[in-house]
Amino acid sequence: MKNIIIAIGCCFFVNINAQTIVVGFYNCENFYDTTNQANVIDEDFLPNSSKAYNTEAYSLKAKHISSVLYKIGLIDNTSGISLFGLAEIENKIVLNNLLENPLIKKYHYKYIHFDSKDPRGVDVALIYNPANFIPYQFKPISLTDSTHFITYATRDILYVKGQLNHVWVNVLVNHWPSRRGGESSTKRIWAASVCKKFMDSVQVLDPTSKFIVMGDFNDNPNNKSLELLKLNNPFSDLFKNGIGSIAFRDSWNLFDQILLSPNWQIPNNPIAKADSMAFSTPYNNLTKYKPIIYTNPDMIESQGKYRGYPKRTYDGDRFRGGYSDHFPVALIFKPNLSGNTLK
Repeated sequence: MKNIIIAIGCCFFVNINAQTIVVGFYNCENFYDTTNQANVIDEDFLPNSSKAYNTEAYSLKAKHISSVLYKIGLIDNTSGISLFGLAEIENKIVLNNLLENPLIKKYHYKYIHFDSKDPRGVDVALIYNPANFIPYQFKPISLTDSTHFITYATRDILYVKGQLNHVWVNVLVNHWPSRRGGESSTKRIWAASVCKKFMDSVQVLDPTSKFIVMGDFNDNPNNKSLELLKLNNPFSDLFKNGIGSIAFRDSWNLFDQILLSPNWQIPNNPIAKADSMAFSTPYNNLTKYKPIIYTNPDMIESQGKYRGYPKRTYDGDRFRGGYSDHFPVALIFKPNLSGNTLK
């Protein structure tokens, strides 16, 4: 693969009281355990499958994902990540084992996850650092109704509301229907409408609500589905410059993005309320941010026809020992202390 541009780094940082906070997203690509789960199509990822997905392969996969979380959590001398969305996670077993990895165990990360009705059993989850984020409310949002996804369910949207360093935020973690087999945009437009309708319902109750909408949208920033959300997309310029998070047929797509509601440009109200309780919130300025895509040489395929692509765990049934077919993405927020723009 020739002339592919890669941006180094990928996370979302919020700096409050001179503390950098990291928020990111990563599609882990088929992060399964090695046991046959009931009512889940996971037969391709078992020790006796054609992939021979055994304990060794699973452990390497977990090691790689944990190393990504660890290294992103070191950017800008940060003490770990604060919020991090994941996609293609099979279950809580995988998440528990991931957070027990010695590289990141010291941060005492926790997670929020619901099993969806996706037949393949791949869900979304949100990892958070309890030192920086306090969840208040969370639930799955189904894309199924009387006319959509009746015979074949897809991943839910995960909604989490909480305080990120005393600032109330609404987080939506997405993994929209894929383009596999030339799938039209109709299903992703439906997913966008469900996400938008939910945000609108929250804003009816609180017009000042701040949203972080992250995920693998299986669409680029200029596609109709993303435009329907009416959010600020910090990744649009990267996409226009040919930079992406996943490669296909020697070109980059930027399916993995983190979007912000327009009022992220407005300094926080110093008093936030919930259930008739008032919380004193330090004034904070989140108007300076920069999108980045995190990579390191181990995450990039170095040989063959996919040279320069994200290095996958498997190429078909051939074990490659890589990470994922996606690169993780993020934003960096800086405090408005020095007045210097991000570079």
